Amino acid sequence: MTFKEIYNLTIKYYPSKIDISDGKTVLKDSGKFKILSEFWEIAELKTENDSDFVKLMVWGIFSAYHKKAIDNFQNGKMTVSLAELDMEYLKYKFEESLLDTEFEHYAELRAEYKTE
Repeated sequence: MTFKEIYNLTIKYYPSKIDISDGKTVLKDSGKFKILSEFWEIAELKTENDSDFVKLMVWGIFSAYHKKAIDNFQNGKMTVSLAELDMEYLKYKFEESLLDTEFEHYAELRAEYKTE
């Protein structure tokens, strides 16, 4: 599978726009967004029986949402949307876990993954 195929299978588990007005302790590289975290938890629950590709992408999408939420919150914007996500960062976060050979249980997935 390719990154794009996995992404397209996974985006249905996240809303296209998320309220981040509940942001706390937002600094340059960190912040807490309860609503965003709840959507991540819901996505994880909904994908319990999906492939590990999808589970890794759930994490990647959350990571990209979180990064953009910090930026938006610091700039006074109280929402974050899928359309705003940095796809290069999302791909980096997804592949960071998938391609890390320390995770032996992903060896089969690595063999199936096609870089574009």
